[in-house]
Amino acid sequence: MIPGPGAQDEGPSGSLSARIAERWRAKGWGGEGTRVVIACSGGLDSLVLLHLFRFGLDGLGLVVQAAHFDHRMRAESEADAAWLGALAESWGIRLHLERATHSPRDESAARALRYEFLEGLIRHGAADRVLTAHHADDQVETVLFRILRGTGIEGLAGIPEERAPGILRPLLPFRRAELEEYAHSHAIEPREDSTNLSPRFARNRVRHTLLPLLEEVHPGARAGILRLARNAAEAAETLDTLLEPRLAAIVEPPRAEAPDPDHLAIRSESGGTGVVLDRERFLAEEDVIQSALLRKLARSFGFALSRSGTAVALQFMREGASGAGVAVEGKLDISRDFGALRLAPRPGGSPDAGGPTSTAPEELTIPSDAPGEGRLAVGGATLEVSWGRGPVEAFREWEYVVLDRMALHYPLTLRGWRDGDRTRTRGGGKKLKKLFGELKLTRRERSRIAVLADAAGDVLWIPGHHRAPGSVPPVAGGPQDPFLIGVRDAYEP
Repeated sequence: MIPGPGAQDEGPSGSLSARIAERWRAKGWGGEGTRVVIACSGGLDSLVLLHLFRFGLDGLGLVVQAAHFDHRMRAESEADAAWLGALAESWGIRLHLERATHSPRDESAARALRYEFLEGLIRHGAADRVLTAHHADDQVETVLFRILRGTGIEGLAGIPEERAPGILRPLLPFRRAELEEYAHSHAIEPREDSTNLSPRFARNRVRHTLLPLLEEVHPGARAGILRLARNAAEAAETLDTLLEPRLAAIVEPPRAEAPDPDHLAIRSESGGTGVVLDRERFLAEEDVIQSALLRKLARSFGFALSRSGTAVALQFMREGASGAGVAVEGKLDISRDFGALRLAPRPGGSPDAGGPTSTAPEELTIPSDAPGEGRLAVGGATLEVSWGRGPVEAFREWEYVVLDRMALHYPLTLRGWRDGDRTRTRGGGKKLKKLFGELKLTRRERSRIAVLADAAGDVLWIPGHHRAPGSVPPVAGGPQDPFLIGVRDAYEP
């Protein structure tokens, strides 16, 4: 059944419309004539969002459209798209529809394709804003998962309410129970996604297993996690404000205000606009302040540096020779000229702006066998990476490799494979291109492959496909103090 406009808002559902409209005006997200596109999957959350903006917020004067991306990951996806097309027509809404040319390998790759499509609507002039239906319960799940991953303060802040180039989440302060009530009162019947119940996906295990258990242990756990997210966001904003005068003091020449990269003419050798820092003043700061200043600068360029990327950058800033430079995680160029440090975004590096399409660099550096974690973008997918000196049991849910840490040549790098890459096999050295042919990997499969290379560029490991001789198989009786590196699909909303 295709739902219609339904009854006029009354009671709690009317309150939901009024609160969303009030929040929209307070945020200044757009006045009369603003073109908003609702990202719609056909599920309850996105249908409620679409109905609210089409029928419940007339006083805002917005031009409402919808958008749907067919990932082609389920047999019923084509029928879902057709159903949404009919719904949009019945509601008098234009529907932007796009289909994947091939089925993505996982949720991470699907998410990247979806946001590429949605952001393209803004960049190509079809919309002023794109709205997604993330709500407070999504926020709880995201923050909880990041806690389990050992996130920093920015990660604890959770999903941002808005991000470049114009993505908004107007339902983020509201619980799913309110959306369900609204759907019931307006006879909205969503399309059911069978994957929402599958325990194969981490988000479902968090939603259906972990969160109910936490509520049993501590009733109100969801509300507590939301408070944690708000407190973390406030703390992160406070820290950012406190860092501004320190950053202004080390910019060369010193500035009265924090640097704005959009208005600086300094460029790296590879062409990216950036800033120049006084190296002596930077190194005079405490180590923890150096790290915070570096991450703040990276964020100002639109990048999020991982813990390992920060370590690599700081090591060069402290020890790098004059005339040398380093590219950090494929995103940030740093070079030294005597007492000056030049930092600039690397051309082709993907700005992430805190969003799920590009929170990961295309290279991840592992500087030593000290434990660490990070993220990696390969072929449109985002991988979570962890490493440390055992135990093996801690990596049982990862695709992992056990290495002889004493024989490794650091730093190690996880990245996409490159033409000319070579690895060792029991029969001798071999080009990856030839190995892929022997493994009968398609061109599409090859584009999504990550490799682990050492300081000399030799490929030691291809997750899921190959271990170079010398790595230790993950079996009982292995080394007592193993060094492990694991990868798995990242979880993001």
